Amino acid sequence: MKHQKLILSFFLLSTVLILSSCGDDEPGKASKDEVKAALQTANDQVSADMNSFTTSSGYTAMNQLSTLTDGSNPFGRKSARKREQAIENLKAGVYAIRGTLKHATQQARVIGDEPFDFDANKGVYEWSFEGQNFVRTGDSEIIEIWFPTEGSETNDAKFRMTAYEEIATPNGDEAYSPTLIMASIEVDGTKELELNAEVEYNSEDQPVKGDIYYFANPFALEISFDDTKSKSSSFSETLSKSGKVLIGFGASVTFTDATKDESSVSSASAYVQLLNVKFAMTGKMSQTAEDINDIVNISVRVGEKQGGKVVLEQDATTGEFIPYIKYNDGSTELLSDILQDLSLGLEGLL
Repeated sequence: MKHQKLILSFFLLSTVLILSSCGDDEPGKASKDEVKAALQTANDQVSADMNSFTTSSGYTAMNQLSTLTDGSNPFGRKSARKREQAIENLKAGVYAIRGTLKHATQQARVIGDEPFDFDANKGVYEWSFEGQNFVRTGDSEIIEIWFPTEGSETNDAKFRMTAYEEIATPNGDEAYSPTLIMASIEVDGTKELELNAEVEYNSEDQPVKGDIYYFANPFALEISFDDTKSKSSSFSETLSKSGKVLIGFGASVTFTDATKDESSVSSASAYVQLLNVKFAMTGKMSQTAEDINDIVNISVRVGEKQGGKVVLEQDATTGEFIPYIKYNDGSTELLSDILQDLSLGLEGLL
């Protein structure tokens, strides 16, 4: 996890610089008013959509199944709004699903150092309103669990797990960790939740490569990371709603040697996307210059238009770098003032 944390810390450094603390109407360029309007829209819409996540139908469906099995809330152990904990949150959700299966199938062995036997627990399970428990009612090539949504008098929801594999990770967070999982929930024929994940672990039992798709209707979280290469690391994460990107992060770092420590960083690129506004950063760590803005370049785009760039000015008293947005007309403004409430919300995400 050391190298993964390094790339995340490097990217977080650049985004914290962005979030801490007119116009030229030429073709291909956005005016100052256009940039400010786009950022204000992002401010309003992203904040509102993030606040509605816990009332989404997919979130509600998973929590209802957890309630019926007395299992853990798959969204409760780690906040889905903490970017540094995105992978940990996904893992927490998987472990909670394992706990849910344990209670629903009553045969699964998921406690202590025993693995979950997916094949042995294949079958159909249905919620008994009379007995207030799950009852195995038939055979199946998958694990299928029928249960009622809140207030329903029938089993109108269906949990399906079509694939599950795991390996022993005694040196990690759990005794066993998933390498493959494919699961979904449907309510009245509509898919409300889906989790598809493939993950690789290193000799220290920490995730080093993965592709994950996590859907909680109407939200989708897509995560991809790769720290298996000797001199590079990459990470990307996108949160969308109904197919429209709300927030996106991405980072790629190259190193001069296989130690992959901070002193061996050669170059890096990263981006932060808020709706159709994108901050893109590139940096050459081997380059020397008196002005940090000659080493780190942060551009601002609104859709296909160039909206300006972010410049960093060092506070003479504190030594901290303060980010300003420099518009195409040459005027500048504190980025934190423009982002307002959204900047605070994004610091929570980071």
